[in-house]
Amino acid sequence: MDSQALERHAEKVRRDLELIDYPRREWTIPRQTSDGTEILDCLIIGGGQGGIAVAGALLREKVSRILVVDANPAGSEGPWRTFGRMITLRTPKYVTGPDGGIPSLTIQAWYEAKFGNDTWEKLDQFPKEVWADYLYWLRITLGLPVQNDTKAGAMEWLENERCFSIPLIAKDGTQQLVFARTVVLATGIEGSGAWHTPPQISDNLPAHLYAHTHTEIGFPDLSGKRVAVLGAGACAFDNAAVALEHGAHEVNLFFRRSKMVRVNPYRWAEFTGFLKH
Repeated sequence: MDSQALERHAEKVRRDLELIDYPRREWTIPRQTSDGTEILDCLIIGGGQGGIAVAGALLREKVSRILVVDANPAGSEGPWRTFGRMITLRTPKYVTGPDGGIPSLTIQAWYEAKFGNDTWEKLDQFPKEVWADYLYWLRITLGLPVQNDTKAGAMEWLENERCFSIPLIAKDGTQQLVFARTVVLATGIEGSGAWHTPPQISDNLPAHLYAHTHTEIGFPDLSGKRVAVLGAGACAFDNAAVALEHGAHEVNLFFRRSKMVRVNPYRWAEFTGFLKH
């Protein structure tokens, strides 16, 4: 791994962006609240792959009064270093998106700069931590304004100010009120609602005998144990595999379907007619 090669590549990225930097003039009108507080053009809630992609695209479109907030520490946005327990991504290695169509920002260009030009062909699928490293590199290289260890509270539309007010809550509990014309919810899978544990389990078992896959799990404690997994999606198999790797005596998956799901519907959608329309 050549750190200087990666820095040279970052310089190439900056040069590429400069070459296509037209028109350069910012076009959004700065606004303030009635008491003089700045109003952001956009607040992006979530600093994972979606939030990074949106923020990078906005900066290229000369929308610079933006802020990205994420509840996790820097470099740990998304599930890749927390509850994502698969070994590699399930998507193919040539996937694009966060690069915004800039070749030098693609993960292949970054990977070859970081690990060597001959490494790409030998790679099958990305280890999840490598994907997290790539996203963090994008953030740093593009100079994206990300505020970590910060959660967004309940937003409110202020008709008199023609903007949203959003309380931002730091890890230590302190709050900051920000204002934004638009808000992007880039909250990923966590934005689908609350993590749910069936009451038949939570109401009848002590807390140390069950866990949700979203939480931290003491897998070494499962050594020699019989483990039941409720569900049979990808996450269920990931956690079952990790339990077995840590010495679980037996793992059984329970699910409602009459047959296992054998088709990934997301792979069906990988064509331009669906993704770009």
